[in-house]
Amino acid sequence: MNDGTAWIRLVPIGQGLFPKFGIEAIMNAMATTARRGKAKKTMLPPGAWHVLEAIWGESQRVRLVTGLPSLVTDTVHIRSIHLVGFVSPEQVLLVQNRDGSFTFPGGRLEGNETLDGALHREVWEEARATIAPGYRPVAATRIEFLNRVPGRVYRVHPSYISWVVGQVDALADEPCLDPAEGVIDRLVTSITDAMGRLGPLEQRVLEGAIRLRDDPGTGSV
Repeated sequence: MNDGTAWIRLVPIGQGLFPKFGIEAIMNAMATTARRGKAKKTMLPPGAWHVLEAIWGESQRVRLVTGLPSLVTDTVHIRSIHLVGFVSPEQVLLVQNRDGSFTFPGGRLEGNETLDGALHREVWEEARATIAPGYRPVAATRIEFLNRVPGRVYRVHPSYISWVVGQVDALADEPCLDPAEGVIDRLVTSITDAMGRLGPLEQRVLEGAIRLRDDPGTGSV
């Protein structure tokens, strides 16, 4: 993985602590970073394996640190959760964004939602899928706000994205209807095909999810 960081300007697609589709923004920024090469070296915090600095909107500077679930120091600060869901031993569930990219279903907590409630709701909305009990955390992304933008409310800092691995229990035979209109379709595909469709960060998360699923004693990413 590229351990350099770069300043990338991202267009916000939502309101609140971070854009609704922050995952897609991270993926786009990482792809741009890979094309441009390393901008500068950075020391990785304990448990981390990738750091990216970016700009959301016009002026919100953020540092995105991804690594082990242990990066999360307080689960109250997890504001988004995404599922690496296996449909079978060799098939995984993806969703397709409006821009044509693919990712794992999930999204932001709403109101006083629990993590479990948000995960089940988001996976149902985006993929019309239900999740079997027993999913586990596999990775986390810490979002650090590097400046204060006038008018923005910073209720939680830093905030986190949680990546979990689990089994898809059932897939409904009906169209996916994402209220945020960011996801347009779902895809059940082979692990090999998924690796070719996902961005570098999600590829790494999927690799860790496979290891954790096949040998729970090995830990995560």
